Amino acid sequence: MPDELPTIWDGAAHTFAKHQILESYLKAWMPIMSHQAHRVGTGETSLLFVDGFAGPGRYDQGEPGSPILAVKSVLSHSHDFPIPVTFLFVEERPDRYALLGHALDEYQQEMDASPKIKTVQALQGDCETLLNSLLDDYKSQGRQLGPALFFLDQSGYSDVSMELIRGIMSYRLCEVFSYLNWDHMNRFLTDKNKWQSLSKTFGGDEWRKVLTLETSERRTFILKAYRSALEGKAGSKYVWHFAMCDANDKLLYWLFFCTNNLRGLEEMKKAMWRVDPTGGFRFSDKDDPSQLRLFQNYDPSLLAEELISTFQGKVLTLAQVKEFVLTKTPAYLYKGALKLLKDGKLLKRINPPPGRRSGTFSDEQMQVQFLSSKSTDS
Repeated sequence: MPDELPTIWDGAAHTFAKHQILESYLKAWMPIMSHQAHRVGTGETSLLFVDGFAGPGRYDQGEPGSPILAVKSVLSHSHDFPIPVTFLFVEERPDRYALLGHALDEYQQEMDASPKIKTVQALQGDCETLLNSLLDDYKSQGRQLGPALFFLDQSGYSDVSMELIRGIMSYRLCEVFSYLNWDHMNRFLTDKNKWQSLSKTFGGDEWRKVLTLETSERRTFILKAYRSALEGKAGSKYVWHFAMCDANDKLLYWLFFCTNNLRGLEEMKKAMWRVDPTGGFRFSDKDDPSQLRLFQNYDPSLLAEELISTFQGKVLTLAQVKEFVLTKTPAYLYKGALKLLKDGKLLKRINPPPGRRSGTFSDEQMQVQFLSSKSTDS
């Protein structure tokens, strides 16, 4: 859809909250994936970070945009990377592309001197066209793409096709952090001229069922339909979303994170919790990001209740418990909930490793049984 923003614009609070999530994730992702790629020998000589809608690099008041945040995340990182990072920034509009180049020039000397950065490249052009060309190059050369993170922060809902995400996610070490603008989409759901774009976005016509629903039901349906498409059509093993709202708590858009790596999902949920410590995975412009505190409202008792109601009488490894928590609940911390269940005699450890400290759950291969009635833990 047409980009209605000027060349450079004021950043809203929800934009900076989004950037906080991205920056937090990058700081965790880059050293983890660099060491992992080095250890397993992926054949790639760098990590890849792609910003598909890079913008001018800065906002109207001088705040850094996502490309500058990404570069600074590497330059200021306290860890060394066995494999350095390659940055690819794509911007279609010539006016913004020129400003992006100027913004990056400010860091050129530092980037050239840093062993953590391999190359920084900015390209002018359409995101979908350029990234499909990149995917075609890897496919024709028989190369494995990744580790790579694609930040596809489109301005609306129709500039990133499900087919593009499918192509990226076909590589097991690639991840997508994307954006879907509900506010714009909702305005045009009944406009037949937009239906082709919507079908491209969803990878099919299943979304059209929304036209038969009451207005109050449409948002939930679209959210579930898009997530289902990311899983089923794009082949993303794990998908999580975060809602961004305006100062009146009106939903503006969702952020969607797609990964095939459970560790990636864990780190993204950590990053999202830093913005919304309630576990609700939402941010409103009426909130003040400077006042947010990590885990302010986190209550492991809620997770303990969900675990016992779901697995009562069953035996699971801690790895299975962890995957359930990460993929099916708002939480990512789970050991506190297990301790509550153990103390309440609702959890029994089956095969605790020798030498373990009492009350700990450190071995993911250890089995635990969720009890249907109270019994003494062995």
